[in-house]
Amino acid sequence: MKKYLYIVRHGETIYNAKGICQGQMLNAGLNETGKRQAKAAAGELENCAAGAVYTSPMKRARETARIIGQHLHLKPKVHAGLTEGNFGIAEGMSMEMVRRWPEYPDWINPAAEYMDAHYEGGESKSRIRSRVMQALEDICREEKAETIIIVTHSAVARLLNWEAGNRESRLLPNGSVCKLVYEDGHLSFPQDNLLLLSCCAPCSCAVIKKLSEGGTKFSVVFYNPNIRPKSEYEKRCAENKRVCEIYGVPFIELEYDNERWCRLTKGLENEPERGRRCSVCFEMRLLRVMEYAKAHGFTAVSSVLGVSRYKNLEQVNKAAAKAGQTAGFPYQLVEGRKNGMQELRSRLIEELDLYNQDYCGCKPRQSGK
Repeated sequence: MKKYLYIVRHGETIYNAKGICQGQMLNAGLNETGKRQAKAAAGELENCAAGAVYTSPMKRARETARIIGQHLHLKPKVHAGLTEGNFGIAEGMSMEMVRRWPEYPDWINPAAEYMDAHYEGGESKSRIRSRVMQALEDICREEKAETIIIVTHSAVARLLNWEAGNRESRLLPNGSVCKLVYEDGHLSFPQDNLLLLSCCAPCSCAVIKKLSEGGTKFSVVFYNPNIRPKSEYEKRCAENKRVCEIYGVPFIELEYDNERWCRLTKGLENEPERGRRCSVCFEMRLLRVMEYAKAHGFTAVSSVLGVSRYKNLEQVNKAAAKAGQTAGFPYQLVEGRKNGMQELRSRLIEELDLYNQDYCGCKPRQSGK
């Protein structure tokens, strides 16, 4: 049994803002900052293909889960095992004061010999860990979805990170998201293996260079049955393969099923660029690539379909989210437009002498469009 878990720490409350230890005793909801953080987390999770949301019963977690669930069209389920730890006499105290207590260094120490550390009248770290790991076992055994969002608290999230092998003592920020893998009672961090859908060498060259130099494990897949004529398709495919060879990146070419593409887009022939035909096209290509990725050991799909200034990035992301829900597979955003990426792209097109087509694939653009 293997599940992908997105662990979310609830958004900020008034007690977080004041630096008060709130544990189980103080059951406040989100403040305005916390609501914004929950919405930001929902946006970050939009393309993760989650099939379920589980939450601690505490108000701050439930409100965070509700905001995420509304965004993803999922109804949160409550599990008592995900609740925050009981911090005993520390609850309601200022964190500034708690940090001066002799128990505090032991509390934030991830070493095994300190797992029984606790505040007077409160739960030990080992007890919280046992409770939460049992909750994950229950959830993963009963939940059919492969990808699950878990909304919980600071101590719980930190203990889960420790269990997965990350021994940092710092608290995760309010509204933060981390991804873990749960398998046979054990937690680990995912070994990402990204499959990047490329439409052409000019759109993908900067992203390929950045990912390869950043140490990301990834392959490039060329699945573009929208490109016509076949000679144009072959030219772009060969050029994309050449870029991958330059940077030592595996290149995969899938089938050229233009007939199927034409059937799916029938009746939309006169749609302008960024119109309904583009949405159908994006979803078809992304869904096929996700199915391939799922069958061949990849952990996420990304694309450069929205890199060109002629494309609507929001339209691409919506098609990716829809394809991800159908395939039950995550879509990962990569930056291809901002932070100097367009300048790098222009430079590489010139340096590598790339063939730079003047239309997307299905038909040439009209002059001035």
